[in-house]
Amino acid sequence: MRLVRSLPARGATAWDVPVTDVNDLAGRFPEAKLVRTTLARVPKLDPSRSPGVRVWVALESLQVTGSFKARGALVALAEARRARGSEVKVVAASAGNHAAGVAYAARVLGVRATVVMPKGAPEAKRARVLAEGAEIVQVDSPHYDDAEAHALRLASESGRVFVSPYDDPFVAAGNGGSLGFEITSALGKAPDVVLCPFGGGGLASGLGWSFRSAHASAPWGLPEIWGVQSEASPAMALSLTRGSAVTRLEAGGETLAEGLEGGISRSGFERARAEVTGVLVVTEVEIAHAMAYAWRELGLVVEGSAAAALAPALVGLPAWEGAEEGLDVVVVLTGRNVDRERLLRVLSNGD
Repeated sequence: MRLVRSLPARGATAWDVPVTDVNDLAGRFPEAKLVRTTLARVPKLDPSRSPGVRVWVALESLQVTGSFKARGALVALAEARRARGSEVKVVAASAGNHAAGVAYAARVLGVRATVVMPKGAPEAKRARVLAEGAEIVQVDSPHYDDAEAHALRLASESGRVFVSPYDDPFVAAGNGGSLGFEITSALGKAPDVVLCPFGGGGLASGLGWSFRSAHASAPWGLPEIWGVQSEASPAMALSLTRGSAVTRLEAGGETLAEGLEGGISRSGFERARAEVTGVLVVTEVEIAHAMAYAWRELGLVVEGSAAAALAPALVGLPAWEGAEEGLDVVVVLTGRNVDRERLLRVLSNGD
């Protein structure tokens, strides 16, 4: 594991979103049957060398579509329908969880959706999209960036609304924003540290926005937000190092965290580095170990993209050393949609 700190550009300011009614999505969309996140205390994850640290997990793996992505999709599609009317059509690109979230939200809200997926997307995620009635278009490439380029062309040519999994303020507010409000409510304050998977940065940016919003009228400080990426596709880490967005990045080999693969947009990069403390880059071996640990020790099925956030908690961060009593660390476990064969392979390989 390696650490890359965020150094915002001079004059960079935290971003704001054009929607604020995301602090109770379950109440706003009762027909969607959203699950308010379960925040579970996991003492066995407390680092032995830092007795003041308490580790919690936010179980978005229990969400209705198997991941947190249904949150942002509902907010974004509701806005598209408000702006364009009930006949609006949307198109999205995704390796899986955003696709399932958009398909689910489209069915709930009565919107027609097309999802562009890269070749080799997990069958468990494809099945969820089809079960919700959305159309799948598969590109002849295993890379997310190619799927996104195709989806953008479709949107431009057909007049459909493109719903980005990360570069859309409504998606970010629905995903990270609503989740951040629920974490704060469940904990009774903002956490001190958050570990979350980082692909295009929408989740981390939304979390940061929600904590800032709550901070305006609360006595607690702002948490450190650490995004976690796989070494196979560390676009944000590379972008922080270079000082500019790496907008296209093909995975350097097979990855268990296909949901985190690809580059980061320029606007997504600016939003994210205004919110995150930095990025932790973990190895594929560490992700596999975290998937196995979640299954064997916590009784949880988590996909590779979610397990990435758990990996640093199994190692510990330097900042935890000698932490004072009462440091609350929240690990966001974002999803459970992993093919059975892949999970069995990880478990059979001895982590």
